Amino acid sequence: MKKLIQIYTGGVSGRNISTQQIAQKLGVLENSRIDGIIVGWSLEHQIYRWLRDYTKERGIELYLWFQVLSEFKGLGNFKAVESLHGKPLQSAVFDGDEEFSFYCPSHPDTCRALLNIYETYFSEIAFDGVFLDRIRFPSPGSDSNALFSCTCPYCMEKLAKTGIGTADIEEARRQIQEDMKKGAVFNIREYKDGKYSFYSGQLEAYLSARTDLITGIVKTLSEYFREKGLKVGLDLFAPFLAVFVGQDYKELSGVADFIKPMLYRHTYTPAGMQYELEGMACGRAGDMKQIVGMEDGGLTDFMEKELRTAQMLAVCDVYAGMEVHTAKGLPLVETRAVREGVELTEKMKCVGRVASWNILETSGENLLAFMEEGKRTI
Repeated sequence: MKKLIQIYTGGVSGRNISTQQIAQKLGVLENSRIDGIIVGWSLEHQIYRWLRDYTKERGIELYLWFQVLSEFKGLGNFKAVESLHGKPLQSAVFDGDEEFSFYCPSHPDTCRALLNIYETYFSEIAFDGVFLDRIRFPSPGSDSNALFSCTCPYCMEKLAKTGIGTADIEEARRQIQEDMKKGAVFNIREYKDGKYSFYSGQLEAYLSARTDLITGIVKTLSEYFREKGLKVGLDLFAPFLAVFVGQDYKELSGVADFIKPMLYRHTYTPAGMQYELEGMACGRAGDMKQIVGMEDGGLTDFMEKELRTAQMLAVCDVYAGMEVHTAKGLPLVETRAVREGVELTEKMKCVGRVASWNILETSGENLLAFMEEGKRTI
């Protein structure tokens, strides 16, 4: 099984991390086999150059952790996503310097700006691949209006080709609001094999068409990087959350070398499975947990279900994303929990796993537990 680790160097301005700090943490793993390092996304070239030398000497692949629809707004001409009637969406800063403000995937300037950022700031480093993150719309877990974005003229023009107009989106929103009042959850009829069926065919058609907007920009970027000989990995929400942020596992995996479903069981932060569900469903969280099969205290079992679903849906390799730490101020991820995740990925015969999302913030014990082979069957 391939084992990859992630190193977060900070937002665009960086965190003043030294190569000595990184070397010290990697020293914990000197007797372990690392297959890949995913690093980003500050503009501090000395870190990338040092890691390039380090990885080449050891036969390790080096991936640029590249944000697609967030984080880089100060470096390019990006247009923010729009909700219905141009309503602004809430943005947030997480962990001090992660910026969760999103921009439109359909605006022609978006892709041009992203490619210019890569060429200007990162292309001189001989990366083996890129790891594309924030390939989604903002999460309804942070803003209930996010599910109805982006409705700018560029996105609406593309949606219109599938028969979706503003009136359809407004009706879908009305149905969800009415159903929530009656005790239903997002108009959901059933969740099975990574797919939702809804009572409203209109809502189902809208959410399906919306995923095409994200797939489109990811496909364009993937083709660009692959033409340069780079491998492409994708960071995805867990399958049960994917459609609500515009992600289609089958279509996205078709333009990638591997995907990393974020199967975060313990961290109550963005992309954490329980965090996102409870933020999205609010007072109906218990009902939604029942629909998707998530039980309080049983998130390891739920991780197994979702990993199996990701493997079934994907047409490329699946590397399970498992957290080895969490944000400051939250309960620590215990070494025992890391071992449980490792044993599960071994049991599921996963092609790979990724230590998420920043090894600089985790303990040596957790890192070593992540690198171990499973000792028993769950």
